[in-house]
Amino acid sequence: MRFRTFAGETALLLTALIWGFAFSAQKSGAESLAPLVFVTLRLFIGATFLVPVIALADRIAGRRPSLWGGAETPEARRRLVTGGLVCGAALAGASALQQSGIADVASGKAGFLTSLYMILVPVFGLVVGRKTRRLLWAASALALGGMWLLTAPAAGWKIGTGDLLILGCAAAYACHILAVDRFAAAADCLRLSCLQFFFGGVLALLAALLAGAPWERAGLERGLAALLFCGIGSNGIAFTLQVVGQKYLHPVTASLIMSLEAVFSVLGGWLCFGEVLSGREMAGCAVIFAAVLLVQLPAGRNRGEG
Repeated sequence: MRFRTFAGETALLLTALIWGFAFSAQKSGAESLAPLVFVTLRLFIGATFLVPVIALADRIAGRRPSLWGGAETPEARRRLVTGGLVCGAALAGASALQQSGIADVASGKAGFLTSLYMILVPVFGLVVGRKTRRLLWAASALALGGMWLLTAPAAGWKIGTGDLLILGCAAAYACHILAVDRFAAAADCLRLSCLQFFFGGVLALLAALLAGAPWERAGLERGLAALLFCGIGSNGIAFTLQVVGQKYLHPVTASLIMSLEAVFSVLGGWLCFGEVLSGREMAGCAVIFAAVLLVQLPAGRNRGEG
C-alpha cells in the first residue's frame, strides 16, 4: 500500500511539473487558434499518442493487444466507456473554458483562479458523498493562500469575462478530478485516459462546428508546436499520469499535489529565464509546499480517507 501511495504521489508530481511548463504553450496556442479548435486537436492528439502506448503496455504485460484489455465482462466494459465519457466531458469543458479565457487573463491571475479547484473538490465531494478530513480542508485553504501570495499583483484584480470563464474552468476541473476518482480505481488507466481524450475531442469538435469556429491552415502552422506540446505532454502524458496517481490517492490530496503546477511554473521561469522572484512569491511557494507536506501526515495519506 505504501508503495502504491508513493507511486501515486510521484505520478502527480510529474503531472504538476509538465503542466507548469504547458501554461505558456496554451497562451501561445490562444494567439494562433480558436479555443475550441485548439482543444479539439490537443485532445485527439492525446488519444492518438496513447494508442501505441497501450499496445506496448499490453505486449509487456504478456497480453494480446485488444480494444478492451482487462475489461473482459460487459459490466467492466460499460464502466470503462462510461468513465471515459464522463471524464472526457468534464475535461473538454474545463479545457474549453480555460482556453477561451486565457487570452484575456494574466498568467498569474489565471493560475490562481484555476487553482480554486483545490477548494471546490472537497465542496463538490460532499455532494457526491466523498468526505474529506479536516486536515485536508486545512491543507487546501493553506495552499490557496500560498497561491494568492504567489500570483496576486500588488495592485489587485478586477473581474472580467475572461476571469469568469477561468472560474468555470476551475469548477469543471473539480468535477473532472472527482470523476477520475470514481472511475480510476477499477479501470485500466491507459484505456480510461485514451477514452476520455477521444470522447472529449468528439464533444469539443461538435461544439466547434456548432459555434462556427474557424479552421485556418496558417493558424494551425503557427500553433503546431503548442498543439504538440499540449497534446502529447500535457494531455497524453500528464493527464494520464493524473489518472494513474488518483488511482491510489484521495482526490483532495491529488488536487493539492497538482497545485504545485504553479510553483514549478514560477521556478521554471527563474531557472530557465532568469526571472526574479519577489519575497512574496517565494513565501507563496513555501506555503504551497507546506500544504503538500501537511497531507503527508499519517491522517491524510490514504486514498480512502474520509
